Amino acid sequence: MLCGLGFLWGLVAASLPPHSGEVDLPGLRAEVRIRFDDIGVPTIDAGSRKDAFLALGYVTAGERLFQMDLLRRKVGGRLAEVFGEPALDNDRQQRVLGLGRVAEAVLARLPETERAVLSAYAAGVNAAIDGSTVLPFEFLLAGYRPEPWTPADSLRAILGMFQLLTFTEGSERMLSVMQAALPPEVAAFLTPDTDRYTEPLLGGVRSRRPQTGIPAQALAALRRAPPRNGSAGLVRADPVPLGSNSWALAGRRTRDGRALIANDMHLPLAVPVIWYRAALRYAGHRLTGLTLPGIPVVVAGSNGEVAWGFTNINADVLDLVRLDLDPEDPNRYRTPTGWQAFSTASERITVKGGAEVVVDVKQSIWGPVLERPLLGAPVALRWTALEPEGTNLALLDMDRVTNVEDAARVMNRAGGPPQNALLADGGGRIGWTYTGRFPKRRGLDGATATDWADGSRGWEGLIPDGALPRVFDPPQGLLVTANDRMLGADYPYPIGHDYAHGYRGHRIRTRLSGLSAATEPDMLALQLDTRAGFYDFYRDVALGVLGEIDATRDWPDAGAVRRALERWDGQAGERSLGFALLLEFRRRLTSDVFAPFLGACRALDPDFSYTWHKLDVPLRKLLAARLPETLPDPVRYPDWQAFLLEVLKESAASLREGHPEVPLDRLSWGEVSRSRITHPFSARLPWLADLLDMPREPLPGCPQCVRVVYERQVLHAASERMVVSPRHEADAILHLPGGQSGHPLSPHYRDQFRDWLEGRALPLAGKPVEGVLVLKPAAG
Repeated sequence: MLCGLGFLWGLVAASLPPHSGEVDLPGLRAEVRIRFDDIGVPTIDAGSRKDAFLALGYVTAGERLFQMDLLRRKVGGRLAEVFGEPALDNDRQQRVLGLGRVAEAVLARLPETERAVLSAYAAGVNAAIDGSTVLPFEFLLAGYRPEPWTPADSLRAILGMFQLLTFTEGSERMLSVMQAALPPEVAAFLTPDTDRYTEPLLGGVRSRRPQTGIPAQALAALRRAPPRNGSAGLVRADPVPLGSNSWALAGRRTRDGRALIANDMHLPLAVPVIWYRAALRYAGHRLTGLTLPGIPVVVAGSNGEVAWGFTNINADVLDLVRLDLDPEDPNRYRTPTGWQAFSTASERITVKGGAEVVVDVKQSIWGPVLERPLLGAPVALRWTALEPEGTNLALLDMDRVTNVEDAARVMNRAGGPPQNALLADGGGRIGWTYTGRFPKRRGLDGATATDWADGSRGWEGLIPDGALPRVFDPPQGLLVTANDRMLGADYPYPIGHDYAHGYRGHRIRTRLSGLSAATEPDMLALQLDTRAGFYDFYRDVALGVLGEIDATRDWPDAGAVRRALERWDGQAGERSLGFALLLEFRRRLTSDVFAPFLGACRALDPDFSYTWHKLDVPLRKLLAARLPETLPDPVRYPDWQAFLLEVLKESAASLREGHPEVPLDRLSWGEVSRSRITHPFSARLPWLADLLDMPREPLPGCPQCVRVVYERQVLHAASERMVVSPRHEADAILHLPGGQSGHPLSPHYRDQFRDWLEGRALPLAGKPVEGVLVLKPAAG
């Protein structure tokens, strides 16, 4: 047995990539030298852009090949080929969406300079595959060999990020059902795009979805106490926080006049981590920062003169189009030019261990017809990710910009998922703009599904680059984006509807406003901020409820609950007492307060679920007013006091059940919130979990904190933390929640995890280690 284990260990170790020596690579024009630092980050010195990205493809595939293969298979709908029937649902959806086919169309229209980089990167990846004597262990366990990498596979990786950040089909379905089932004043009350902290940068102060007063009578008419367990999933307290923090400080607010960029992107965390760190030097250009395995672009970082980072806009770049079918021929649908037949293609899905599955995909003039109808009618999907002009590699040109205006022009013409772009240059200046493509809508705002058949509604192409918003050098010397609404209603184009709550951005602005001599460590400290003032309101509600009861008679546990709440320090820190109770109290309030008014929505759509980033706006209004007409269940409770007491009791009981060994008033947040960052194989191979997964440790932060931590199925938190000033990269900070390598036997598999967890600064450029990897052009 020991010999067998030793053999397996040696086999896995044999798949580790080289970090020194010489390797001949086909496609190279000249020698490339690569030095790795003490945490495995490569610095690539090449003579040309193509050689630099060929080398990047080689070293990235050496560390992350399985991650890259998994991504292209997921996007293209080809997971079932290697994982069997459990992956079939993903593959069906992806074949209907057609992102794999879109990648080929994008490739065909890219300029030659971008196609050349894609080809060079693919050549590097394939050299790593061909040069592997032993493949990474995941391929051995899954029993297959990866196909050659293609330029279109890199575009599939971009489209996968596009899908992760902008696929808002669920939100549009929810709003469409609410529009059909609820009085308009109720739907508007429940879905504002503004809260007390919202501060647009441009477009005035008016909102497209303003806060409204409580529609008490309309709510009373809707109120129906849901049956026991009948409201499961009807309300979700928090949408998945696919967002980020990013801010820029002008030179006049820093210690020595340098401009600073801070960026931490909140994404689902897994092993290996989503980013691969790299530095590239070629033809007088130098890039340092984050790359996404599979994509030949430095996504966020610095070129020595300009630094940049991103946050998600929460843009709506997707529309559901209701289709009017011909009653005499269901294979035809109405268009502005008359009836037209669907085009149909058969997608064949190979299923490991099972029979081939055929999916017939219908296409309309607006996009694919989705398998799931909406309110009984078929719908087609119009989405910028499916537009060949919606994706490109224009970010490659960030290697040559020298100031924030030049950088903004590159950002505005860059395709890919729409993002807020924060910019800083070596002259101490800062800027903000949008990157990505946005639909120019006619006759609709995109919030709900509509019929486009009469031609009065639709898209008139995309918003021109020159019409995208920009701000340079604001008077206050700072720019902050935290996924909240950045534009007022005076901006001529609707961009989105459901933006993050403004507390996080407000907290960042408040902290930054108190700084006049900021440094990189100051920025990292703010990224780690766990002040949870968002929950002050709910603590006051809970304490107010406790203040109105006879603890001995009404609830023997009231004393422990009161002590827990009174001991809360206002933070979501590892040792914060009472915070777990507040989170559970708010979660139950959102469900129990709203569910009785949403039964009509569930009746129209059995899958309906209400979730909204700013649902605390209507929730707090209802809790503050406590009108008899809006008491959620007047049959069971005589008044709001009785209702709130029961919710508090249930919250405490839930926590006791989950943590029976710790008294409520001694239960710290660190005992509840844990780092759960797992490898995709560890669930099926639990005996390998200790080797494959990151350690499970107390994890400070919360969904509304600057230090975002949120778990639903997978953990969402900072996928990186970066602080950088152009021309001062030696002082820059960057760390990841894992390591550079995807090989569990590599010393760089998890060596950044502890620094990420504890908030210790790691340099953007580490200490070089001995040895250099020399890539040479292959003979012939």
